[in-house]
Amino acid sequence: MLNSHLKYPPIKKTNIKELPKVLIYHQSRNYYDNFILFSTDKSEFGKQVIMKCTKEFINRDGRKNIPSLYIDNLISNCSGHGYGSKMLDFATNYSKKLGCNGYFHLLADGCYNPHRLPHIFYRKYGMSTTNYKIDKKLDKLIKKGKNATYKDFKTEEMFYPPIKHPESKFKQFISKLFK
Repeated sequence: MLNSHLKYPPIKKTNIKELPKVLIYHQSRNYYDNFILFSTDKSEFGKQVIMKCTKEFINRDGRKNIPSLYIDNLISNCSGHGYGSKMLDFATNYSKKLGCNGYFHLLADGCYNPHRLPHIFYRKYGMSTTNYKIDKKLDKLIKKGKNATYKDFKTEEMFYPPIKHPESKFKQFISKLFK
């Protein structure tokens, strides 16, 4: 068949852009924003991360009423593929968009999988608790390549960027001696 006789010739194939590796769907409900991260890779079909969040004002680093994005839920059905980190990267950018300067916080809890707590994942991402000893314990587990269970930690509030822990009085005393 000759294309020159067609009233509407076929569309020429131009540079078709590929889909991004993940897509994020946004849904606003009451006071919360819901986000669902989907993989566009055929081999990773069905893998997703769900995040429910809202803007809050909190006290941190000795300051009061700091705007921060509170992540109420962060649920993943595909651990170890990097999608949770991508959702936290998105949360940082969304926090900036809301006027929270990239700050977000959440409660790390083992209710979905008590034998593999999310505390380690959040600490690897760069989050911290308000307790210096808990952060050190998490760092030791990470260094050893171990997971945390419900026996290791309770529900902990975690913050990004990390909380600035004050130096111990002993460290302050030693640093003054050698100055």
